[in-house]
Amino acid sequence: MTDPMLRVLLIEDDEDDYLITEDLLAEASPGKTRLTWHNCLDDGLAALHRESFDVALVDLRLGPDSGLDLIQQARNEGITTPFILLTGQGDEELDARAVELGAADYLVKGRIDGHALLRSIRYAIDRAVATEDLASSEAQYRLLFENNPTPMCLAAPGSGRMNAMNEAARTLYGVVLEEVAGLNIADLADKSLTGEPDGDGIVLQAGAGLERHRTKDGRKLIVEVASQNITIGHHELALFTLTDKTAQIQNTRQLKLLQRCIETSSNGMVVADARADDMPLVYVNPTFERITGYTAAEVLGRNCRFLQGDPPDDSNMQALETIHRGLADGEEVSVMLRNYRKDGTPFWNDLYLSPIRNERNEITHYVGVQNDISERKSIEHQLAYNSSHDVLTQLPNRTLLEDRLTQACQFARRYNRHVGVLFIDLDGFKLINDSLGHRTGDQILIEVARRLKELVRSGDTVARVSGDEFVVALSGLTHGSDAQLVVEQVMSTLANPYRIGDVTLHLTASIGMTETDGNISSSAELIQQADLAMYQAKQLGRNTWQWFEEAMNSQASYRVKLRNQLQDAIDNQALTLYYQPMIDSRTGQARSVEALVRWEHPELGLVSPADFVPLAEETGQIIALGEWVLDQACRDMVKLHAAGFRDCSVGVNISPVQIRKTDFLATVKRALGESGLPAQALDLEMVESAVINDTSQVVDTLHKLRELGVQISIDDFGTGFSSLTYIKQMPANRIKIDNSFIKEVIKNRSDAAITRGVISMAHHLSLEVVAEGVETEAQANFLRRNQCDLLQGYAFSRPMPFEQLTEYMNLHGHRGAGGSDNAEKEQKTVLLLDDEVNIIKALTRTLRRDGYRILSSTSISEAFTLLAENEVQVIISDQRMPEMSGTEFLSQVKAIHPHTVRIVLSGYTDLKSVTEAINQGAIYKFLTKPWDEKQLREHIRQAFKYHANMQPQT
Repeated sequence: MTDPMLRVLLIEDDEDDYLITEDLLAEASPGKTRLTWHNCLDDGLAALHRESFDVALVDLRLGPDSGLDLIQQARNEGITTPFILLTGQGDEELDARAVELGAADYLVKGRIDGHALLRSIRYAIDRAVATEDLASSEAQYRLLFENNPTPMCLAAPGSGRMNAMNEAARTLYGVVLEEVAGLNIADLADKSLTGEPDGDGIVLQAGAGLERHRTKDGRKLIVEVASQNITIGHHELALFTLTDKTAQIQNTRQLKLLQRCIETSSNGMVVADARADDMPLVYVNPTFERITGYTAAEVLGRNCRFLQGDPPDDSNMQALETIHRGLADGEEVSVMLRNYRKDGTPFWNDLYLSPIRNERNEITHYVGVQNDISERKSIEHQLAYNSSHDVLTQLPNRTLLEDRLTQACQFARRYNRHVGVLFIDLDGFKLINDSLGHRTGDQILIEVARRLKELVRSGDTVARVSGDEFVVALSGLTHGSDAQLVVEQVMSTLANPYRIGDVTLHLTASIGMTETDGNISSSAELIQQADLAMYQAKQLGRNTWQWFEEAMNSQASYRVKLRNQLQDAIDNQALTLYYQPMIDSRTGQARSVEALVRWEHPELGLVSPADFVPLAEETGQIIALGEWVLDQACRDMVKLHAAGFRDCSVGVNISPVQIRKTDFLATVKRALGESGLPAQALDLEMVESAVINDTSQVVDTLHKLRELGVQISIDDFGTGFSSLTYIKQMPANRIKIDNSFIKEVIKNRSDAAITRGVISMAHHLSLEVVAEGVETEAQANFLRRNQCDLLQGYAFSRPMPFEQLTEYMNLHGHRGAGGSDNAEKEQKTVLLLDDEVNIIKALTRTLRRDGYRILSSTSISEAFTLLAENEVQVIISDQRMPEMSGTEFLSQVKAIHPHTVRIVLSGYTDLKSVTEAINQGAIYKFLTKPWDEKQLREHIRQAFKYHANMQPQT
């Protein structure tokens, strides 16, 4: 093999030196070299750029230029041709400079021969080739290091000073190339945390470890660090491989967390392989095992249809169709299945299926979430039961009752039958609840339910509709009246004793009944009819039953309509106050008035307070109604005072419902304050029953009202619970005698006795007495003589609007004192009573001679009136009167007018009755017809003398 031709470039400014060099090369290697000569720096550089040379010989002196400058410029311009520097004399410093600039050799002209020159040339070429190979190798390795995707760095083994850091490492730690030289391998560590990080089971390469590192911007890393020592250019270095495991560890932790969640989930979890035949299960969690009773080993590899039972449950058909449709469409499915455990017991499975897709959107698996909702289904069933049944008695409630009544009515219409309904209310049950407690009451209700269920047929219904109210629906009755047979049994059965613990209790029931042939608008209407009939049974005294009548429905509808219209009247202030004066019996002056509410209905006209006031008390509307009456009465009375009647007070009726309200005192204060009426001018009238319940609270409120200055009156005294204890407790100023005692006070000795007794008792208790319902002057005179303080009634005035009240006060407010004058009181008066006018005329002629004032009547009723209107001392009565006997009449007169002298004059003798009358003190004498005029006149004189002796001495 022949040596290749050497291409040599000579850059020399001296031609002689060129020729010498050419000769030396020809001598050493004839025909093996090709020498190219350029005599200046620029031409030489141009040739180096233009052609390829194996070596360049460069003279140190190139005219004004230096060969060293040429070498340096060539290296700077990327020329890799090896250079040999030629000089005329040896210089060690120059030699070192040449080598430093990259010259391969340094030769002195004249000291070398051809062989030495050729040897130097070949050495320079070999060295250049070796250097180029090394540089190429280093470049390849540096390229691999720099571009390696694994973060790497080189550092001194001892000090840890950073020598190099590849791009991946710089990117990971957020540093730039210029900062690498100032780093230490220890600078990468996170010094805020100690201890090795938890790798959560990740696999590390041999010899590697996990370290906590921190990036330049503070981000924390968990890095797998592996190191090995290497030698580069005779230098020992440590190569560190820095693999970021942060995301892998976090993913591993998340996967483990998800696994733990699935393993500990309260829901059963299954995974089925969608690409395998029959979609076998490939995973089940422990909850699935607990719910179904199957172990994972028993179910993996099987389709989960085994949970549907054998044979499959027909109730699952619709749900299974939904599942098959969802699997075919690759969609999510949510269904409820009745599945079976390994032991065969059923459970309700709320199943959710969802497809799992790979990166190619292909379904690879299905995940199923299983929830045992058996308990929830049981609760739902219980709630559904409770929504139609009473929890305590387990009887149907009103909702289920109405449904069954609807069915019973349909049956009755179809088969010409009847339906009966019994509405049962236990009498006195609230008292048992209040006294013995609700637990005892509940036991009674349970026992009542049991007894009622035992009485009826299987097709009948017993329901509890509220507290102590039950309804029995009797279906398929041949006749509607057949229900009456059942009600008698119910009454008898419920009246039997109840043994609750150690206590024996007795109850009765009030029952309302109704029946229908099925032609009724709604079942609720039947219940309402029976309810109205039950209410009527309560009104009749309880412990009885009552058939429904249409009039009850009309009355109930009327009350409901009236209630709504009353509310409108209250809201719109469509009510009116009337006033009735109370007259001082001594002066005849109207000293007080009573405010009476009136309702002028647009359709019904004037509605009686007896209709709407009790209704308002039942519905609670009495609170708003009472406040309006109180406010209006106070305002009107202020106007009356301004008209000059400042001593007049106003009586306002107060309901027991109002007085029991805790804010009633504040209501009265507000009414007085807003109107400006003095408290002394307000008289609150209330019935005795107001204090029966909540006695202490009511009495305390009354005392506070009295301290305020308000007057208190006991209204309708004698008609309610007239307990002397209540009279003593109530701080009253006045008692109002009910008009039922005044109506016949002049002829009914019981009414007269009660009236006098009440007046006497009230005066001894320092109370004023008002008589209500005084309609005649006779009644007024009787009450005056018995010291009744105030008189109220039609005898003086009917209730009137406020405008008329002012006129009445102007005309009658200062009327003279009533009663007979002194002359009348001192005149001797005889009352003659006989049904024969001739007898009265004869007696009048006989007694007129003695100067008596003679009153006469042929009627007992008229006689009572004359006695009430006049001061009579002696009474002569016939024995045989049409209305009653003379002795009976005089016996009543004794009770009403005890200070009279009573004589019987008769032509017939009933010895027994006359004797009894005399013995009882009813008559003074018994005279017979015909009479002796002289004896008769003497008897009458003695009678007046006897009367005078009976009067108390003053």
